This record gives sequence, C-alpha cells and structure tokens, in this order.
Amino acid sequence: MASSAADSWVACPAPPAGQDAVVAARTISPANGWPAHRAPAAGGRWRLFLSGDGEAAGVAAAGAVSGQGAVVTPALPTEDLPLGLHRLDPLPDHAEAVLVADLHRAFPCRAAIRRRGALDETPPLPAIATPGYVLARLGQLGCGGRTLVASAREDEIVRRAADLLAGRGAACQFEVAREPVPPASPAPVRGPGERELAGAASAAELRTIALHAPAGAVRGQAATAATEAEPEDPVGHLLAGCAANERRQPAEAAAAFRRAVERDDSLAAAHFELGKTMIVLDDLEAALASFRRTTETLPEFAPGWANAGAALGELERPEEALGKLERAADLDPLSHSLASNLGVTLRDLGRLAEAERAFGWALELAPDFVFGHYNLANAVYLQGRHREAVGLFEKAQGMDPSGSDRQRLLLAAARLAAGDVEGALRDYRAVFDSLEGQMRLDMRTVAQWDLRRLAERTGVGPGLKRAAELVRSVRA
Repeated sequence: MASSAADSWVACPAPPAGQDAVVAARTISPANGWPAHRAPAAGGRWRLFLSGDGEAAGVAAAGAVSGQGAVVTPALPTEDLPLGLHRLDPLPDHAEAVLVADLHRAFPCRAAIRRRGALDETPPLPAIATPGYVLARLGQLGCGGRTLVASAREDEIVRRAADLLAGRGAACQFEVAREPVPPASPAPVRGPGERELAGAASAAELRTIALHAPAGAVRGQAATAATEAEPEDPVGHLLAGCAANERRQPAEAAAAFRRAVERDDSLAAAHFELGKTMIVLDDLEAALASFRRTTETLPEFAPGWANAGAALGELERPEEALGKLERAADLDPLSHSLASNLGVTLRDLGRLAEAERAFGWALELAPDFVFGHYNLANAVYLQGRHREAVGLFEKAQGMDPSGSDRQRLLLAAARLAAGDVEGALRDYRAVFDSLEGQMRLDMRTVAQWDLRRLAERTGVGPGLKRAAELVRSVRA
C-alpha cells in the first residue's frame, strides 16, 4: 500500500561517497554539518509515518513493508515508558524489516493539563524521557541493512522527535510522511494524580505514574512505591533517582541510580543520570566513568559522548575531551551547543583556526547564540586579527542584554591591541565603575591576566602601560 502523503516526505541529506566522504568528515560547512551528516548503515531505508490519530500512520507503515519476506514487529511493553524500548528482546538476524507500531507510546504524554476549566502548565519531563534516548535505541534496532519503519500518532513531542529523525540532528535519519486525517478537537488530558496513585495495583502502574504525574510529590511517591513493590526492577530505582534529583537530593539520587545499574548494567539511562548527578556532587572521575559506560551501552546517544567530553574538559584533559566531543558532534551534527563546545576545546588546545570554524558553524545553526558570537570574537582576537575582533565583540555585546563583564574586558583588550587606546581605557573604566567590592577585585585580576597575555604576544607599548596602570589602581 502506497503512502497517501508521499509528496510530503522530508528527505535527509545525501552523504558523499568514497574519498569525498573522508574529506567531508573533516570539513565544517553549512552543507554537511560538523563534521558530517551520518547516513543509515549499509544503505538501510528508514521511514516514519505520522497521523493525527495514529490509525492512518499504522496502515501506511504496514503497507510500506508489505511484500518483504521477513518482517519483525517488536511489541513495545505495555508500560507507557520510553524505557520500554530498552526491554525489547534482540531482533533475529534474518529480519529484513523492522516495523515499530505506535511509536508515540515510547514518549511521555505532552498534552496540557486541564483542571476545573483552567489550563495548567505541562510539567517538565524527566531527562530519561528525551527523544534522544529513544532515537538512539532506534539506531540500534535499525542497524545493518534492514528497513526500519515506524508509525506514531502525531503530537508535540513526537513532532520534535520527527524533526530530529528527518536529519536535523539525529544519527538515525528517517524519511517522514504525515498522513492526512480529518481535523478533530482533542479531548482534555490530565496526568495521573493522588487518586491514580492510591488505586495503582501493580509496580508497572506505579512506574507509569512516576513518569507522567504532573505533581512532583506524586511522582516521588509512585517511584518509591514501585521499588518497594518490585525491588529488583531497575526502572523503578531509575525513576526514584530522578524524583530525588527533582527534590534536590543528589546523594539520595546517586544511591538510587547505583541500585538501578546494579540490577541492570545495560540500562544506559541510569548510567547517564548517575553521571550528571556525580557532577552535582563534584566527583568528576565518577561522572566520567558513568558517561563512559553510557556510551558503551548506547553508542548512538550523543549526550553520553558530549558529557564525557565535558567531564574530561573539567579534568583538564582536553586531548581526550576532543575525541569525545567529535564523536558527539558526529552523532548530532546540527547541535549548535556541541559545535560551540568543540570550538572551546580546540581553542584551549591552541588550534585556533579550527576553533574559529567550529564557532562559525555554531552560529550558522543558531545565529542568535550570544556566547557563540563572543567565542568567535575571542578566537579571532587570539589569532591577532584585532580590528576584526573588535567588530565581532561589539556585535556580541549589542546582542547581550545582560552585559557580560568578562566579555567587556576582552573587548577592551581587543581595542587596546587594535591601537584604540582611549577606547580601551574608556571600556575599562566603564566595567570597573559598574562593579564594587570583591567582584571589582576579581575582575581586576582577570584584566591583569588579559594584559599579561597580550604583552607576551605584542610586547609592552605605551598604550598597554597606561591600561596596566589604570587596572592596577582599581580598589574595592
């Protein structure tokens, strides 16, 4: 059966082949991302069918695999959890196609909560429920030469996931078809509350409440009750850890995540959440170990690689950090934050031209990213193109309503290096006049560090001496 929305399919970028692919993978450009878009392995065909009620999408998806000899249709667990994908049995090697029906059940409900006629704000989702986790798992299901076909009822979070799947940042790039259906008024939806918690008859129901309840207290109680009902189930402990983090109890959260991984060491979400919690607890080595385990259990999950790189950066191991960040950016080439973090690491390694290109690509992706403009200006400044850097700093400052004191000092140093001594002195005075007490002394130390670095590159001239005297005269 052919799709009735074939004309609306969104095609992912066609990757280069052969030696051109090797060159493209090392090149930053608006055409191929940083460092390159990734294509489905072994030329597999990946499709996602969406419709307003899910039925038309399911029919179209089934039609897409009709005629293939070995179609596997793994059933998502009855629990409405994104982690249900984690529990799927391994697919048989002979499968030509994988048909995943009702994919929307792998994402939590994002409908607005209505009570007594009032529209309440939809609560934030736990980090484990992000599309990235589900998409990475799909990448494992669709590996090799298989055709991977999915259907879903279209709503807000599925729409966001579909955008990623269509090649806007995910390793697994689908073609997306939206099946037209008659418009309908959606019924008001509310999340589970205390009544549902009181009536829960199983650990599975408690875990569902822990993920969907709009009230944090209900989520926490449901997660705790789930672990008591099934102490050996890792997902309950994972949700209990997320609830503890919501209460800002990181030590309790870390203990819960450890219980989860003790029961299932392959549960990537538990390793990932434990890593983030250990950063809060200021144990970077433990955080790094958790992020590394995340990448081992779910290699297509870009945030695992990105956070491992960030931890290595904090541990002042930039060479190692670079490899992790490059892998993350390869998996998510359209993330401006990843491109920026990669640029910062390259800058710290002294690879300034590459850093400049990375910052430039971050701004191609997010032109309003203020600190991307600051970072680009700094990379240009460190390469000695001082007049150009002044213009870039001024542009960034014009976009920054908060006015970063650190960046204002860098603008002053760039003016000084470009020969505008009076402008630099004016900037220095403006920064210090706006500060007082310890903050003024801290910024004085930063400015002196900038001037020392500038003197090492350009020598000590009369203008630099005047600036140094002004900075040295600053008092609390």
